[in-house]
Amino acid sequence: MLHGYWYPPESSARQVASLQFEGESYRLSVGDELHTGEASNLQVSQRVGNIPRKITLPDASIFETVDNASVDAWLEATEHHDAGVQWMHTLESRWRWIASAVVLTLLVVVSVAVWGLPWASKYVAYQLPPAVNQALAEGTLKTLDQLVLEPSRLAAERQQAIREHFQQTLVPLNPEGFTYTLHFREMEDVANAFALPSGDVVVTDRLAEIITKPAELDSILLHEIGHVVHRHSLRQVIQSSTVTLALVMLAGDASAVDEWTLALPATVLQSQYSREFESEADVYAFERMAILGLDPVHFGNALHRITSDALQDSPLSAKDSQRAETFLKYLSSHPPSEERAAMAKTYSQRYQASKPPVIPKD
Repeated sequence: MLHGYWYPPESSARQVASLQFEGESYRLSVGDELHTGEASNLQVSQRVGNIPRKITLPDASIFETVDNASVDAWLEATEHHDAGVQWMHTLESRWRWIASAVVLTLLVVVSVAVWGLPWASKYVAYQLPPAVNQALAEGTLKTLDQLVLEPSRLAAERQQAIREHFQQTLVPLNPEGFTYTLHFREMEDVANAFALPSGDVVVTDRLAEIITKPAELDSILLHEIGHVVHRHSLRQVIQSSTVTLALVMLAGDASAVDEWTLALPATVLQSQYSREFESEADVYAFERMAILGLDPVHFGNALHRITSDALQDSPLSAKDSQRAETFLKYLSSHPPSEERAAMAKTYSQRYQASKPPVIPKD
């Protein structure tokens, strides 16, 4: 027999009561009143720790008891439809199951972060229509012009020469369907280049000043085109916007990408790409350089020029600068310049090996 309290339908007033099971029937005694019926019509709440159990009667009245053990024993001894609610308490009562659940949860979270989000961001980035890329790029470039970029002071003749070479030589190598446009901007003497999802590539004046060899500049521009082709800037922003990504994946609501316009400027300006993205863009540049007959070693040389220019005004000594670069190697998600230059050298060796031998003339 179970002892507890009985609550009339839709009432918080309680009365002392007892509940007894007899075969497939039940008898509820509340004072001088007796309620009977079939036990199969009772609804038993799930057990949660030692919280009192609620048993709902057909008339919506409730019997409440703290004798969870007796309720569990009755459920296990019958084929009552609520016997299945015991599994949660079984899990909660066994620390090994709890530990397993915690480990499983951590594995799921890590798997989603390491593989799920990158896959989903790549899927969404490749599914977005060109109009979305264009809208994001226009808003991003406008924001950058207002905040950090200034009109270019580079000679008009130099800009025109680079643009013509870009359109005539580099763009035809990239038949991925993007419309590439080259822009020049001043950015406080910072040597930099970045690409927007639409195919707009921005080159700062300082970069054009220190990279004077056409082959080296080509390697930088091809690297930026690689970011466009592989949707790196868009994938990076999407991956960091988990909530928005979920909305796009589940609801297909492309209007949710409005918030990416706010995050994209910082991403492209600081080149906040993962190691994978940087390496992928590097390889893209090396392969296209080989098609043009350019030695990939030019990319490594360009990186050295950019790194040297960035450190030339640094107050750190050469030794301290080396230590700082070594330390940043482990903090940054980017492959260090030395590693990327080494990769360029490896591709250079492959390029040299693939060239037909030069036969001297008699």
